[in-house]
Amino acid sequence: MKKQFLIAFLMFVQIINGQSVFNSELIKFIENDSLSSSIIGLELMDGKNGEIILEHNANKLLVPASIQKLYTTSYALNILGLNYSFNTIVFTNGEIDDQTLNGDLFISLSGDPSLESRFFDSISFFKNLKNSLIDLNVKTIKGQLVLLPKKDDYQVNSQWLWGDLGNYYGGGYSTHTFKDNYVEVFFNSTDSVGEITSINELYPSVSNFTIDNRVVGGVINKDLSYAFGAPYQKERRMNGEIPINKSSYKVKISMHDPKAFLRSSIISELEKSNIYFSNISFPKTNFLDTIFVYSSPKLSELISCVNFKSNNNYAEHLLMKSALTKDSSFLLDDAASIMEEYWKEKLDINNGILFVDGSGLSRKNLSSAHAINQLLFFQLNQTQNETKNGFINSLPTAGANGTLKYLGKSTKIEGNFIGKSGSMGGVRCYSGYFIKNNNYYPFTIMVNNFLCKDKFIKKQIENLMNNLYNEI
Repeated sequence: MKKQFLIAFLMFVQIINGQSVFNSELIKFIENDSLSSSIIGLELMDGKNGEIILEHNANKLLVPASIQKLYTTSYALNILGLNYSFNTIVFTNGEIDDQTLNGDLFISLSGDPSLESRFFDSISFFKNLKNSLIDLNVKTIKGQLVLLPKKDDYQVNSQWLWGDLGNYYGGGYSTHTFKDNYVEVFFNSTDSVGEITSINELYPSVSNFTIDNRVVGGVINKDLSYAFGAPYQKERRMNGEIPINKSSYKVKISMHDPKAFLRSSIISELEKSNIYFSNISFPKTNFLDTIFVYSSPKLSELISCVNFKSNNNYAEHLLMKSALTKDSSFLLDDAASIMEEYWKEKLDINNGILFVDGSGLSRKNLSSAHAINQLLFFQLNQTQNETKNGFINSLPTAGANGTLKYLGKSTKIEGNFIGKSGSMGGVRCYSGYFIKNNNYYPFTIMVNNFLCKDKFIKKQIENLMNNLYNEI
C-alpha cells in the first residue's frame, strides 16, 4: 500500500511539472522488486541551460566507484592543461672516453604513469635510453645508476581495502612508477582440481621479491586468484583459483617497490645491449651533462586512458601531479581533499561530495548525482574549447569502445551516449552525456546496495537509459 502511494505521489508531482512521461519511466525502474534493497540517485539535465529534466534522490550521497575518475580527469585537465607531458631526464656527471662513461648515470623521474606502460607500448623510454648510449658509443659506465629523487616515496591510499592492495588495480603512486606498477605472474596448472599450481616466470622481476603461492586449479573459466601484500613487503601471498590445464596463465599483481623493479630492469636492458656498470664511486661534482629528455604522451592521451580503460594507476598519478602544483609536500592521502576543495569552489554542489582518492577504488568516496551532473555541465560550458573538447573526447561511446563497449549495443543509445561506468560489489553507476539534436544532456545514475546480479542491474539501467533517450 505504501509503495503504491509513493508511486502515485511521484507521478502526481511530475505531472504537475509537466514530466509525466519521464517520471513513468523512472517509476518502472525503481519499483522493480529486485531493487528493493537499493538506494538510487539519478539526474537528467539539459546541457544548454542547466535545467533539470528529471531527478530522483539527486542530492543523496552515494558511492560513485569509477565514475569518480570524471572528477579526477577534469581536475587534471583544468590544472595541468591538455598538452602537459611528464618529463624523464637522463644526465651524467662524467665524460666519455674510449667507449667509457667516466661517471654516474642519473635518471630524474617525475611520476610519469606511462613510463614503459602496457597501454602505450609503441613508445619506450628504455629504447630511447639504449639508443642514446649506443649513439654516444658507450660500452661501460664506470659509475653507478642513480635514480632521482633518491628518497623512496611509494604510497598507497590508506582508505583502500587490504584485499585490493596486492592486486594490479591497487598499485599505488610513486615518482619512480614503471610498467603500471604491476607484475605479471605466469602460472602452470595441472588437470587436477584443487591441486597447487606452479609459477614459471615473473615479469618484471627483482631478486628479493617472492610469492607464497597457494593458488589452485579449478573448474572455472577466469582468473579468481588474489594477491595480498603492502608497499615494501617483499613477499606477496596468493590465494584462489585459476582454470585447470593452463600453461603460462597470466595473472597481474601489484609491485612492492617500483623503484627497485625499475633499477633492476634498466640494468638488465642495458646489459642486453652490452652496456655495463662498474659501480665505482665518484665524488660529487657540479658538472652535469644532459643526455636526453624523454616526454610522456600528452595529458589528452593520458586522461583518455583513464576514462577508456578505467585505469586506477593513471588516475592516482594525475591526481597527485595536479595536487602537487599547489603544495610540493603533499602526500597521496592529502591529494583527494585538495581536489575536493577545488570542485567545491567551482561547482554549485553544497556538500555533495567527499573524496578520499582519485580512482574511486575506496568505498569512502561519496558523491551525489547532482554534483556529478554539475561537473559535466561545467566541462560542457568551458570557455576554452580545447579544455571542453579534451574532456569530451576522453569519454568512451556506448556500444562502441572502452568500458561502455557493450552498453546499449544495437539500441538507440549506441553512439548517442558518452561517459564513464563505475562498479564494485553492490554498486553500479553511469555518468556522461546523451547526445541528441546537436545538444548534450548530462545524465548520472547511481545504484548502491543492490543484492541481485550486476548483469541484471546493468540491463535495467540500459533499458531506462534507452527509454529516457527516446523522450528527450
